[in-house]
Amino acid sequence: MRRQQEEDEIEEVVTEADMMSDAAGKKQKKHKKVKEKKQKEVYIEKTGIFGKSIDYAVYHKTLSDCIIGYLAGFILLFVAFYIFFNSTKASIFVGIIGGFAGVRVYAVMKKNKRMRTLRFQFKDMLESLATSIGAGKNTVNSFADARKDMANQYGEHSYIVGELDTILVGVRNNIVVEELLLDFGERAHDEDIVNFADVFAVANRQGGNMAQIILETKNCIKDKIEIELEIQTMVSGNKNQLNIMMLMPFVIVGMVKQLQDSGTNATTIIVNLVALGIFGAAYALGQKFIKVKV
Repeated sequence: MRRQQEEDEIEEVVTEADMMSDAAGKKQKKHKKVKEKKQKEVYIEKTGIFGKSIDYAVYHKTLSDCIIGYLAGFILLFVAFYIFFNSTKASIFVGIIGGFAGVRVYAVMKKNKRMRTLRFQFKDMLESLATSIGAGKNTVNSFADARKDMANQYGEHSYIVGELDTILVGVRNNIVVEELLLDFGERAHDEDIVNFADVFAVANRQGGNMAQIILETKNCIKDKIEIELEIQTMVSGNKNQLNIMMLMPFVIVGMVKQLQDSGTNATTIIVNLVALGIFGAAYALGQKFIKVKV
């Protein structure tokens, strides 16, 4: 009887150990999956076929970008906190932290501006390319003519001239134009450029009307840009209203504090922090409402 009890106790201990081992194994597998997912989410910069091209989704900040972004973030948060809390030390501390956020925001703005600039330049390049192909020139000579036109219009250091140089160098190295255009579309991260590269590749292989295809693509991009400009014109008034509404609380609080000496206590600090948080959330929400994509 006693032996049976001992065997039962040993079996229970073994069962608990197995359960703990299974739980630890599941936890380890879950941790491994999360780690693998994080590793998969890491974006790898595309540098093109020759390893020297631009990935337009990645912006490398210059020293001037860091200085401008940091100063803008520092000044903005310093003034905001000083108006609400009237504390120079706290405002400087918050401004120092805000400066780093300003660098990131400024870099995103520069990246988006670069992608918009590339899109405008690409539209004009298509028009020049269609004109050359329509005149009976072959694909390589048409790209060479488009490169000259873009250099005259936007300068030798423009984004589209750099991309056309990559295409022409690739052709000289026996790389097909379709592959070069597809690489350009992947790095541009623009739906219209990717679609053009795909259509160009199919038409060039099957002998389609290349001039007509390019003109239709150019007109499609032109229409989308015009629609975006019209939408921006329509919402520009709302943008101004949003900016004014976000600025007014700071003006009112600053005027009230000049008229009366309001003491600073724990309640006042908490209320001011909550108010600033609400203003920030309202501004971010307003920016999403007025941001329209075509």
